Amino acid sequence: MRYAAERRNLGDSIAELREIAGGRDDILAEAAGIEAGWWYASPATHAGYELVAAGMLIMAGGHEGRPLDFNALERWTRVGYERGMRSRRGER
Repeated sequence: MRYAAERRNLGDSIAELREIAGGRDDILAEAAGIEAGWWYASPATHAGYELVAAGMLIMAGGHEGRPLDFNALERWTRVGYERGMRSRRGER
């Protein structure tokens, strides 16, 4: 999210995220899904950096001509949403 908030160069940020993940698209899908889902649980209380960050993570995913696993992304988005809703209600 820091990259999104700092409005860094998009191409450089995506390349750095790809490098940090070390080819682990599963990690990128998890992080992107949780960020997006968390935002969707309470959009009125967030500036939207979560969605920008999720988009950057999605763009960093996929390599060697393969796209990011969008089924995993959807699964993790649901997890993020459920966590965000629990947090909103004060649950753990």
